[in-house]
Amino acid sequence: MSRDGDPPAATRSARDSERLIAGRYLLHDVLGRGGMGTVWRAHDQLLDRPVAAKELHVLTHGDEEHRIRMRRAVREARAVARVPHPHVVGVHDLIESEDRLWIVMELVEGPSLAHRIAETGPLTPQHTAALGLQLLDALEAVHTAGTLHRDVKPANVLLRRDGNAVLTDFGIAALDDGEFLTTTGELVGSLEFMAPERVTGAEAGPASDLFSLGATLATVCGGLSPFRRPAAPATLHAVAYEEPVLPERLGPLRPVVEALLRKSPDERPSAAGARAALRRVAAGETGAEPPPATVRVFAPSAPSAYADTVTSGRQRLVAAGGTVPTARHTALPPPSQPSRHEGSRSAGRKRLWWALAGTAVLAAGVGGGLFVTGVLPLKKDPTTTTVSQVVQSATGWQPVPGAAVQRGDEVTVRFVSGEWTADHQNMPMTGPAGYDAKTGAWLDFAADCKVKPAAPFGSLLAVLAGDKDSPVRTVGKKLTFRATGNGTLQLGMNDTAGSCSGDNRGTLTVRVSVTHQP
Repeated sequence: MSRDGDPPAATRSARDSERLIAGRYLLHDVLGRGGMGTVWRAHDQLLDRPVAAKELHVLTHGDEEHRIRMRRAVREARAVARVPHPHVVGVHDLIESEDRLWIVMELVEGPSLAHRIAETGPLTPQHTAALGLQLLDALEAVHTAGTLHRDVKPANVLLRRDGNAVLTDFGIAALDDGEFLTTTGELVGSLEFMAPERVTGAEAGPASDLFSLGATLATVCGGLSPFRRPAAPATLHAVAYEEPVLPERLGPLRPVVEALLRKSPDERPSAAGARAALRRVAAGETGAEPPPATVRVFAPSAPSAYADTVTSGRQRLVAAGGTVPTARHTALPPPSQPSRHEGSRSAGRKRLWWALAGTAVLAAGVGGGLFVTGVLPLKKDPTTTTVSQVVQSATGWQPVPGAAVQRGDEVTVRFVSGEWTADHQNMPMTGPAGYDAKTGAWLDFAADCKVKPAAPFGSLLAVLAGDKDSPVRTVGKKLTFRATGNGTLQLGMNDTAGSCSGDNRGTLTVRVSVTHQP
C-alpha cells in the first residue's frame, strides 16, 4: 500500500483504466508520472474530445501537509487557466473525485523536450533558438498574469505534432498575491535548472524563470545540463557560485545562454533583449552577440537626465553617487598636468593637423575630377535585413518587428516549419498553403471568416500595412514582392476575420528578408 492508503501505482493503473471520473471523464492509459501527480489520457464524454487528466498525489482531506499540497495544486490550475496562450498548456476543468483532486487539461499529442533529446540527441542551435522564442513568449504571458512558473526545464516542455513547444506542469507556480506555500528552508523544483537567487533564499522574480530558460536551452542544444553534478549539494553549489559548463556545440547560441545564466538577476537580459538575440540565431545569422544592454549612470550635471555608458554588455540603473557594479569598469584617466614637453607635443599636433588637412583637400580634388568624368558617385551595395517570426493562428494580423519596409524594397517571406488548424476540434493540421479544395469545403459555412476570400482556408497571408495600394498576398512556402510604398509587414492566417479565430491552434515559423537598394 502507498503512504495515502492506496494500492501500488501499477495496480491502480490496471484498475483505473476505463474508469469514469466525475461522471464525465473516461480514463484510458497513463501518460506519465511526476512528483505532483499522474497524468492520464482521458476522454471528455460531455464535449466528445480527448483530454489529459492529472490525478494529484494529494487527498482532499488529511493533515496540514496534505492541505498545503492541495492548495498548491489548486494554484496550479488557477495559474494556467489565467494564461490563455498557444505555448502554454490549456486547463479545462478542476474537479474533486473520490477524495482526490484532478486537473483536466488540453491533451498534447507529443513527447517532452527531455524525451526528444534523449531519443534523438541534442538539437541544432537554430532549432533550439526557435523553440526558445516560443517558450519566451509563453513565459512573458505567464509573467504578465502575475505568475512565476518556477520549474522551467526540458521535462516540462511538451512538443506538439507540428514540433511547437508547450509549457506545462505549473505544479509549483507561485502567484503574486502574497501567499507562500513552501515551508522555511524548503526548495521546490529541479535543482540543476533553479536560479541562484532561489538557492540562496533571495527573492525570485521573472528573471528567475529566464535563468531556468537559459539552462534549458543549454541542455537541449549542448546535450548536458550546465550545472548538473554527481550529488545534490554539489549541484546547489554549482548553481549558486560556479560558471556553467557550456560545450562548443552551442555555437551562435552561446552568447545569449551565457547572458541568461548570469548569477545576478539584475545582470540578465530582459525578455525583449533575449528575444532579439534568439531571433538572430533562429534566422541563421552568424557572429551573434550577447543581448545588448546599457549601464545607466546618473549624470550629476543634469539632475533630470541619465548618462549612457556601455560597460561589459550589462544593464544596471545606478543611483546618484553610486558605483557601477560591473565585471569590468574602465575609468577615464585623470587630466594630464602641463609639462615642459607640452609645447613640442602641441607643435607636433599642429603639423599632424595640417598634414591631414592637405590630404583631405587632395582627396576632394581627386573626387571632384572623378565626379566630372562620371566615375563618382559610387553606387552603394544593397542591404538585407533578415528576421525570424513565429506566426500565431489565433492572433489576427501580426507585425514583423525589426523588418521595416520602404518603397522599392524587395520583401521575401519563406516558410521554415510548423503547422496549424482553422478548427482544432474538426479540421486536420495544415501548412502555409492552407487546405486543399476538398478539405476546405468542410468550412464553406464559415466563408465570412476568411480574410482573403479567394485564398484557401488556413493559408498564410501577408500585407504591407500603411501602404494603401498593397494587396493581401498569399505566401505559400515562399513569397517575394516589391514594395510599392512604405509600411509594416504583417502576417496572419486566412481564418481570422471578425471573431472566428477562437478555435484555431498551432503556429508557423517563417523567415522574412527585406532587401533595400540605397
